[in-house]
Amino acid sequence: MTISPADRAAMLSVQQLRTFCAVYRYQGYAAAEPHLGLAVPTMWEQIKSLEQVYRNPLFERQGRKIVPTPLADMLYRQILPILAGLESSFEIVEEHAGGLPDRVSIVTGVRMMLEELGEPLREFQKVYPDVRLRLMHADNITAQQRVLDEEADLALLIEPPPALARPGLTYRRLYSLDAMAVLPRRHRLSKATTVTLADVIDDPLIVGNAQTVGRQLLEHALYRQGLLPRLRISAETDNSAFTIACVRARLGVGIIAGTLKGGLLKQVVAKSLRDELGRTFVVAALREGREPTALLGSLLKALEGASGQ
Repeated sequence: MTISPADRAAMLSVQQLRTFCAVYRYQGYAAAEPHLGLAVPTMWEQIKSLEQVYRNPLFERQGRKIVPTPLADMLYRQILPILAGLESSFEIVEEHAGGLPDRVSIVTGVRMMLEELGEPLREFQKVYPDVRLRLMHADNITAQQRVLDEEADLALLIEPPPALARPGLTYRRLYSLDAMAVLPRRHRLSKATTVTLADVIDDPLIVGNAQTVGRQLLEHALYRQGLLPRLRISAETDNSAFTIACVRARLGVGIIAGTLKGGLLKQVVAKSLRDELGRTFVVAALREGREPTALLGSLLKALEGASGQ
């Protein structure tokens, strides 16, 4: 007897799907255990039940490790937004019934928090004075993982290129930032009207680490201009606030994305590199499939245009 897809779907449980996503994400039963609070044998049984419903293996053993099959890769991308949408239905129903969450968790970068986010967050709290904000700092990779792990409602970060976008997340553009060179006050170019990459390529440069979006944009631009072999890096940082601090210490010229009127730039000189590196965008990363509540929509609206550019 042939079982219809609808009947097979009825054989699934939400817990099985959550277990599958956790085992996939953390690459093993033991690693997933603290996140689910389930014993390893229980998780193993749920995965086996899931494999029976889908009639295919989802994980294969390689030595002491288990690795996902290509089918599991595809299934993971499909299930994540389904779970996020289901879970957000409880938030939406509660909000329509007059309830509000006691807090909203945001993970972001140091420079953004110090320069752009204060005013929109204040406006949000005027509307929702009883909702506590939990603000956390992390680099882009960790920030996205915290949203996937449901440790944060949203992450605010520089828009990643498609190759670095995380499955299970959706990205909403909020505002743009300029690429710029940050110079010590007494730098030879501090009074120049314009500055180009060619002007600073022989200076020691302070740049983001190799995983940052800004670093990749810089190296692509230098490659196009034939300047990449001359790149000399004095320091790598995880965020622009650290880069600016290094410039103040006269470690070199910093390359960042930010706003030319930013408060952290008061003791240094910033020159736009928009013509060569363009603009980057700050995005909100949310779990794909999550339907924002009116409260979360209000927060996102307040954050749009936060840079004032």
